[in-house]
Amino acid sequence: MMGNEEQIRRIIARKSVNNKDESYLLYNADIFGNRALTWNSYQEIIESGWKGKVCMRSKKGIDRKKVEYNVPLINIPERIEYWRREYGIRESGISFNQSMPDKRLILQGEVIISESFGWYLLCTFEKVPMNQALEISSQTRTGLLAKLLLQHTLCPSSFADLEAILDRFPDSVVEFSTYEVAVGDIPNRNTIFWEVRNY
Repeated sequence: MMGNEEQIRRIIARKSVNNKDESYLLYNADIFGNRALTWNSYQEIIESGWKGKVCMRSKKGIDRKKVEYNVPLINIPERIEYWRREYGIRESGISFNQSMPDKRLILQGEVIISESFGWYLLCTFEKVPMNQALEISSQTRTGLLAKLLLQHTLCPSSFADLEAILDRFPDSVVEFSTYEVAVGDIPNRNTIFWEVRNY
């Protein structure tokens, strides 16, 4: 069986992320840069000392819409059991991350650099989690307008991180959320990069 480091090297060498498992592998290895505090089990959350609310989401690509936001710590064991019973998803198939300051969102969406448009941005300004926000309202920006909006909204360090991701994975979609305040596990960043994908 291939180790994580070798698998990461192969994914980076081919410059594409082909499924949800690969995206989680790279995300958890900090390959995408700034990320929310993340755990793989309820026990890890307890051991970390985290006291806030969390988001639960399926690790499987086909179940991307299986997500719960702002779950109080005390309710997590019951929610894990519910997911197992109702969806057949065990705890090992769930990723947990800190609840984000949604009221401080300023931009979120998906960006890619395409041959047709150059910079292409599907975005929303809604102040709710992205899956919900894109269903409420979304818009697209292309070319220089997309790039300028991103440069204006992401802090310089976060925009540099985005350019580095797109350079490393030039044909991939990058999913992000940008806030009015610093967020994530890297200081002085206002943007979380949730996913990079070619699937």
